[in-house]
Amino acid sequence: MGRQNYVNGVHLLPATGEFSYDTLPRFGQRIDEAGFSPLNLFHGGIPGKTDFSTSIDQLQAAFPECTTVSLIVAWFGSSVDAASCRIYPSTTYIGGAFQDESGHADAWYCSGLTQISNGLIPLPRSGSSFVYGGTPSDPSIVRAIRDLKARGLRVVFYPFILMTSAGFPWRGRITFAADRSEEATTAVTTFLGSATVDQFTPDTDNLTVGYSGAPADYSFRRMILHYASLCASAGGVDLFLIGSELRGLEQIRGPHWSTAGTVDGNGCAVWDYPFVDGLMALASDVRAIFDSAGLMRDRAGLHNLITYSADWSVWMGVQHADSNGQWPHLDRLYDHDAIDLVAFDNYLPLSDWTSGTGGLDLLHWSDPRGQTWPPSADEMNALGLSGTPMLKSKAYLKANIEGGEKYHWFYYDSDNLGRGLDPNGTGAQVSRPAGDRLTQTRHPYFADQHLLANKHLRWWWNNPHQAVYDAGDGAGFVPHGPRTQWGEQSKSIIFTEYGFPTCDRGTNQPNVFYDPKSSESFTPYWSIWESMDGAAYRPVQDDELVLLALQAIHEYWFEEGNNETSPNGLTMIEPTFCSIWSWDARPFPVFPNRADLWGDASNWRAGNWLNGKGPFLMPPVLDEPPISGSFPVFPTLKGQGWSIHYQPLFDTLATLHASGRESRAARRANAQFEIDLTFDHLGMEAEADFQTLAGFYLSMQGTHGLFTFPMPDEWGLGPSLLCRFADDVQDFEEFMMRFWTVQSLKLQTVRP
Repeated sequence: MGRQNYVNGVHLLPATGEFSYDTLPRFGQRIDEAGFSPLNLFHGGIPGKTDFSTSIDQLQAAFPECTTVSLIVAWFGSSVDAASCRIYPSTTYIGGAFQDESGHADAWYCSGLTQISNGLIPLPRSGSSFVYGGTPSDPSIVRAIRDLKARGLRVVFYPFILMTSAGFPWRGRITFAADRSEEATTAVTTFLGSATVDQFTPDTDNLTVGYSGAPADYSFRRMILHYASLCASAGGVDLFLIGSELRGLEQIRGPHWSTAGTVDGNGCAVWDYPFVDGLMALASDVRAIFDSAGLMRDRAGLHNLITYSADWSVWMGVQHADSNGQWPHLDRLYDHDAIDLVAFDNYLPLSDWTSGTGGLDLLHWSDPRGQTWPPSADEMNALGLSGTPMLKSKAYLKANIEGGEKYHWFYYDSDNLGRGLDPNGTGAQVSRPAGDRLTQTRHPYFADQHLLANKHLRWWWNNPHQAVYDAGDGAGFVPHGPRTQWGEQSKSIIFTEYGFPTCDRGTNQPNVFYDPKSSESFTPYWSIWESMDGAAYRPVQDDELVLLALQAIHEYWFEEGNNETSPNGLTMIEPTFCSIWSWDARPFPVFPNRADLWGDASNWRAGNWLNGKGPFLMPPVLDEPPISGSFPVFPTLKGQGWSIHYQPLFDTLATLHASGRESRAARRANAQFEIDLTFDHLGMEAEADFQTLAGFYLSMQGTHGLFTFPMPDEWGLGPSLLCRFADDVQDFEEFMMRFWTVQSLKLQTVRP
């Protein structure tokens, strides 16, 4: 498969690790350790070059069309109860010490704290290892922002919450049970905290931000205002997020909430959602921080912008268990002057492909698709496709971007029960659906119910909105009351996050993530698991489907004319900040191979990481440069079992004289050699060899495919020669196929 320009931006993980984003080498010593150990020098490449720098080099080699990097930085949430949840930074080096490359003392800095500050909340452990790395140190973030900008990349800053409460749940679970009460408003106020803009002071010497509030005031406002101040100190970012996917907090209702709501001075509908009020205040405060630093909003050039990213499930509105309807609770936030873009994390499904034959989508593959919405019952399932029905069809995936589930039809209930025997009788272990999804009992939308269908971006952007609810008048779920504050075509939409897990049927349920330690760990509906030893199972990996899905989204919205432009030139979907989840600052293959260093390494295989996934996602071999610099060393592979064959390649100049005598002169002082490496066994089970060779291939990026190979002493040419691969391989896929199938590799020396 050829490489495609389908990556506008990526989100940068791991979000944690005290110096994981640093461009400078750092060393740490915990209080129970005897000496200092490197913290960001695990890639094994150029000495002194950090993992972050190596990984961004790999990103730009793999996806040169990528223009945006979203820097994700995590604090931690202690509870899903908003009234008691503390949002706090922490380090795994509490009481420890840090050094720079010269051995000078350094520190972990974050919001007026260091690793020796009183009142730090320790991170949880699993056995002897920490569940998460520490919050990245402020100076490392500043250096990362400046480095990314120097590379010509746009920077999004993304404050992130990782939960440390029981089960390590999703941050969207933070909420308050006693809804529609003064206590609910108080709980939201407590969660937000009392931090103010004037409590944050830049510390330019240490590249951090001081905080004059209570050191142990661990709150959401402190986190957001701290990072807004830090980004301002770093020279600004292109887009700053004031949060994301806080669904449970968004839907908390204050005591004045009612079905019909109230009306503001402009005649627009308003409902009492205290956290939405809090987000609006935060957006204004962040705007004030940027403006005071001279970082003025530039909507035309897309610089110094602010937004909040909603979860895909509620971005158009929220439903309540005790009320029959849906309320566009975020429209006030989208309309707010300090918010520059409408943003949501787009994990909407692109398929509903069951185990076995594929289900209803196979049956209705070629049925003519209706041209009106809502479709009739006969047209609801129609896909209007040609060719052989299959999940791995880009046309099929595109048909479900503005079609299929959450566009033409929906499931009332569709729980994921996790791994078990396939209810369709295939005998496989699958992620079992329940309810309507199990039986594929699909339900249609009805007229004027666009707000209920989360894929109706086009309608949402072009039309005014009203709450949709059952008023008891026999009309059912229909729009009621005045319009909201949303002004048609007033701001562009971005997919802050989108992507897919690299496991079987990943497009069926893109929003799930496989992480066994978490109560939120799932693989997508109907996805197949494979047996490892007869008892243990793991998700079946599928990188190819991810490639097709990412290409489908990019081509559909940004290449095929499906995006819209308003009369004043505003695009419906702004591609610049639409970013894929995710790329990792820990370069491949050290991540995921070093499970001894990182507790999430085992999640890589089925997770959303692009690093190292599939031959078509790997960087290509670049053109050859002038021969200079240092080069990686060809690795020892465990499968090698036969002799290494060295064949001299002489290159001479022949001159034919008039007498008929021919004389020859060597073109080189030393012969070239063709080196033939053969192997006893190679196959997909030789995973260690695969990872080693894949990592070696990646390490050559930036040095254009040249490497050194050790030579026998008897040749007298020194310990090694500079080589290239002799076989004419055009890309990584072809290279790895030769590795697996031919069971040999040919190298050719370039010079001694």
